[in-house]
Parts: sequence; structure tokens; C-alpha cells
Amino acid sequence: MTLEMGYRTLGEKRSERREKDRELLSVCQGILMAYFIVLTVIYPLYAPGGYTHIGEVKYRFFCRVSLVTMAVLAVAVVLSFIVRRDREWLVKTYRSMTVTDWCAYGYFVAVLLSYLCSAYKEDALWGVQGWHMGVVTQVIFVFIYFAFSRYYHCSTGWIGMWLTASAAVFLLGICNRYSVYPIVMEGSTETFISTLGNINWFSGYWSVAASAGMTLYWISDKMWVRILSAVYCIVAMLSGVTQGSSSAYLVFGVLAAALLALSLGNRRIYRFLELCMLFVLGCLLGRWMCALPFLRFNYSADGTDRIFRIAGKLTEGSTAWWILGAVAAVYVLLRLAGRSGYLHTGNPGDEGAYGRRGRMIAVVIVLGSLSVPVMGAAKDALHAGEAPAAENGVYYTVFDEAWGNGRGTAYNCGISAYMKMDSVHKTLGIGPDCFADYVYDIPETADRLAEQFPGQRLTNAHNEWLTLLVNTGMLGFVCYAAMFAAVFVRCLRGASGQPVLYVCAMSILAYTVHNMVSFQQVLNTPFVFIMMGIGERLCRSMAGQNTAKGASYE
Repeated sequence: MTLEMGYRTLGEKRSERREKDRELLSVCQGILMAYFIVLTVIYPLYAPGGYTHIGEVKYRFFCRVSLVTMAVLAVAVVLSFIVRRDREWLVKTYRSMTVTDWCAYGYFVAVLLSYLCSAYKEDALWGVQGWHMGVVTQVIFVFIYFAFSRYYHCSTGWIGMWLTASAAVFLLGICNRYSVYPIVMEGSTETFISTLGNINWFSGYWSVAASAGMTLYWISDKMWVRILSAVYCIVAMLSGVTQGSSSAYLVFGVLAAALLALSLGNRRIYRFLELCMLFVLGCLLGRWMCALPFLRFNYSADGTDRIFRIAGKLTEGSTAWWILGAVAAVYVLLRLAGRSGYLHTGNPGDEGAYGRRGRMIAVVIVLGSLSVPVMGAAKDALHAGEAPAAENGVYYTVFDEAWGNGRGTAYNCGISAYMKMDSVHKTLGIGPDCFADYVYDIPETADRLAEQFPGQRLTNAHNEWLTLLVNTGMLGFVCYAAMFAAVFVRCLRGASGQPVLYVCAMSILAYTVHNMVSFQQVLNTPFVFIMMGIGERLCRSMAGQNTAKGASYE
């Protein structure tokens, strides 16, 4: 009798604890939902002063909302543990840490150590004016990951809400590019579009959101989801083609390679070809808009820029029609071959030999695209301190100084500056967002940057990982890169059981590829950390479900 009462009491305690856990989860999910809505719906459209000081305005909004959310969420969690009197929550948290969690935690520690070793404390803490990628912002990024990886409610409705808001941002960008301004923005020029500011900031945001929408179409089976996501894809693709930053084409290429590899040998090959046709339709829509008398394409319209020669070929002439005809022909032939039994396409996730071979090819393409932007800088690293080869006063590497609108200079100077550090700073860096402070303190690199960028002060290397290497050292760089790699692999592995993980994986890949020629900023990095958190949460949820099934079976 006493033993039965003891079992009953223990069971009641466990039941009460599970109920309190559910209450905590519900409260935290509500807080996180509010934060998500503000960040994905309100924040991109928030621009009260137009383009005047838009970087500062966006940062202050993001920082204040995030810090308030961090405080409220922390209070809710701490109060819950006090009420529950759970003395083992630290042990439970430690045991539930995944590889991605440890990498994120390692990056957090690396950022703090880098700040402590920095000679530029103020900039390291708050970041350089206009960019603000200092300690405070980096800590917020890590918080976003952990918050969403623990308290995200596993629903695609959240992603759909974000994509709807981003479609409005892209439509504004398209309108601006065709000389229509539904919203009056002070300080408007041809290099500023939508409510995001400079085209590089726009393309950074676009790389995460657009890739998510395109992948959503690729995985969709429900007709209404496919129709809505198809409309989204046309808008996102047209905005990517016309917005003005060359990095969008890098994203298009790598995303196409990845989705093609994942489509080989299964029925998603049809979705991939449909995406290609949607891309062409977006380009044709741009062409038809140019034909309207009240619309004027207003960026590099003279066609002197090589990127806009590409955009011109896609939105003018007969190139788009030829591409559409070729893709449509392949699509029809595959459909006919499948119905006739000459072509076998398995279920998504099937691992036929043809599919594995295609995946290997895509991996090579993706890795190659990641390495290309830093090849020139890597050559300098091997010859740091030596007199550079010059011809007519111009320094040459694999890519010359003018490559990528001066990115060759930025890469070479970043690597050269890193090689001049002592061993401590090579490990821990010179402080978050202190790239400019350090590089311009070195006479050789300062002179080269001043020559390539007269009248400007370069705040980063226009390569996220190279900038992190200088700012947070090898420790921060390794933890950051490992975090992205770990969550990307986890998402791909779990995507066969939870296809929405493909959306997370492709957004992470697109952001990474884009930022090989770009930089962290408050309009792109928060969103990729959200996608990493969502992906990790879905993977943890799947692991929990499998464990529960195993326990019940036993």
C-alpha cells in the first residue's frame, strides 16, 4: 500500500512538472511569436526618416526590440524554474546540447574574449556607426538562435507570414527600380531601393527570404501552397534580377545547383524545372514592364555595367524566350518519358546511384563557389611580408585589386592585416566590428585601401568569414563556420522526414554564399539566425519524437 502511494505521488509530481513545462513553453512561444512578427513584418518596412541614416534607424529598432525580448524571455524562464524548484535544469540543459549549440556557445565566448583583448573597446562593444556589428549585436544573434531552437512552435505558418511581408518589400524594390515610388523616401537615389536602403543591404535580406520562398515551392505538394509560392517566386526572382547587386546572381547559381542535385532521381526534378520556368517568367515580366510608357528602368540603364548586361539580356531581346522554350521542352519530355515507363523517378529522398552522383557534383560546385571569392586573398597570405608584384603601380594576385568593385583590395588587405597580428590576436582577433580600426592603423594596407576607395572608409572586407577572422580571430571564425556547417548538415539529414528543413537549409546556404562577397548587417544576419534556430528546433523535435516512439515500443 505504501509502495503504491509512493509510486502515485512520484507520478503526480512528474505529471505536475510536465504541465509546468508545457505552461513555460506556451508562454515563451507567445513571447517569441510577438518578437517574430515585429522582426519579420514591421522591421523591414520600418523607415521613418527615409534613407537618411537608415542604418542607424534600423539598428536602434532591432537592438531595442531584441534586448526587451531577451529580458522578458529571461525573466519568464528564471521565474518558471524558481516556481518549479527544478534543481537539475542546468544538468538537463547541458545534456540536451547539440553540436550546433556548442558551436553557437563557443562563438559567444569567442566574441567576449575578442572584446576583452581589443584595443578599440568602444567600437568593439557597440560597433562602428552605421554598421553596429559589435559585441551587443553578436550576442543578440546568438540569443536569437537559442530562443528559436528552444521555443519555436513547429509550424510553417510562421515562415509563410515572413514570406508574405518580404513579398511586399520585394514589390517595393521592383517599383523603385522601374521609377515608381509608392512610399516617399527622403534621400532617395538609384542605389537605394525599397525600405531597406543600399542595394547590398537589400540583396542581403533578399538572399535569405527569396531562397526560402523558392525552396518552399520546390517542396510543396498542396496546390494552394504551390500557387501562392509560385507568385512569390516570380516577384522574388524579378527583384533579384533587377535590384542591382551582382551577389544575387551568385545566389541564383548555387541555389540552382543545390536544388538540382537534390532533385535528381526523384519527382522533385519537375519542381526544379518549374522553378526555372518561373525564373524566366519573372524576367519576361520585367521585359513587359519596360514596354509600358510610364515605367523606366533606372539603374545602369546604359548597359555599361557587366551585371546589367546580364540583366539586360534576361529582360530584353529574345534570350528569355529561348531559355523558356528549352526548359519547357525538357519538362515535357521528362513527363512523357515518365508516363511511358522509360524514366523512373522515385519519391523525394530516394538515394539511387544517379541521385548520389548528382549530389556529389553539386557539393563540388557549392564548395567551389565558396572558395572562389577568397582565392586571391589566400595567395597573399602565403606571401605576407614580401614585396608585392606590381605592374604600372597596380598590385596583382589571382584577382587584381579592382576585382569585384574593389573587393580584391579588401580581401588582400584583410589577409595581410591578419598575418601581421601576434599569436594572441590571431587566435582571438582585434575585436568585433574593429576591422577598419585595425586595418587603417597599418600604413601599407591603409594606403592601398585609400587608393582603391578614395574618400571612403572600409568597415569590413566584403567577405563575412574573412572579416570575422580579423575581428574575432581563428577561434571565432572556426566556431561561426562550424555552427553554420553543423546546422546545415542536420537540416539536410532530417529533411526527408520533415521537408520544411530544406527551406532552412537552402536559406542558410544562400546567406553563406551571398556573404562570401558581402557582409553581416542587421537586415540579413538576424534572419539567418532565425532560420538556423527553426531548423535546429525541428531537428530536436524529430529526435524527441523518435525517442518517444522507441520508448513506447520497448
